[in-house]
Amino acid sequence: MDTPSTSVRSTPVFPLPARRTVCRALLVAVLGATLLPAAEAGAAAKRCNQTHGTELAHSSVVKVYKVRTGSSYRFYGCAKPRGPVVALTQPFRGKQVKLVAAKGAYVAFTRTISGRDTISVVDARTGKKRHGLYPPEDIEFDIDDSTPQIGAARVNARGELVVSYIGLGDGDSTDSTVYIYAFDKDYDEQLLDSGTSSKLIAKSIKLAGENVSWTHDGATRTAKIGEAPLSVTSGGGPLAGDVTTSPEGAIACHVAPAGLTGNCVGSFAPNAYVTVTATGGPNATVTISGGCSAVHAPVAGQASSVATCEVKMSSAKSVKVTFG
Repeated sequence: MDTPSTSVRSTPVFPLPARRTVCRALLVAVLGATLLPAAEAGAAAKRCNQTHGTELAHSSVVKVYKVRTGSSYRFYGCAKPRGPVVALTQPFRGKQVKLVAAKGAYVAFTRTISGRDTISVVDARTGKKRHGLYPPEDIEFDIDDSTPQIGAARVNARGELVVSYIGLGDGDSTDSTVYIYAFDKDYDEQLLDSGTSSKLIAKSIKLAGENVSWTHDGATRTAKIGEAPLSVTSGGGPLAGDVTTSPEGAIACHVAPAGLTGNCVGSFAPNAYVTVTATGGPNATVTISGGCSAVHAPVAGQASSVATCEVKMSSAKSVKVTFG
């Protein structure tokens, strides 16, 4: 797989140091088919209806397959039915490059570079790289090379990407910490959720268009690429109540000792201010903590006990609500 770079060249490039930017996108070099070994040159000279071999990404739009030349391999793609065959990766050995996701015309490959698992999204019709990404810098990974850093990846028909990364745990247990990130068409990254591997299932991520879903603590959470998610969790209080948000229509969550019901995750415009309202019975002490904080104690004569606070959606946020 091409190594992440910020320029387009006709010769291989070496990885640049990772840089934390708003976009975090590191474009990967596009390699031509000149000076290829004979078998690879032959593969690249064919049309899509002339190729042979196992189709690795099942799509009505493209064909993706792998060619072996001596001791090395290379992935190729083409637009159906008769598009030209193009190289999608550099030559590699063994399982250095893995195809991990595909949708429509786009395929995602992983490769370890300098001890970090990179991921690239490639347009299989042209070989053009849509994404070439190092992991986010704030994730600490296991020093053991055999421990995977990427748990799962999904791509949509626009070439947008969702990745679950597996980082070190907090030391209190053997659990890893799972981080779910989305990367939109403008290369902006979104942290959608994080949690211990026993509760946040790395391989549970799904991507349907712009809509992302995953499983956390046995419940399905959702978000939308290009927006910031806000989730409600329970503080484990003995009483029950309801949580809503404004702007309306995103979260309508019921918190009870038995667990959460309703819609407890919502998506909001980046940097929007969201008001969280938690409403309990007249005898409840209502506490909100996490993304914002508020406490309301019972007041004689009031029909309910209500706490409110405001969250700025600069990134993925969570609030914990307790009815005690």
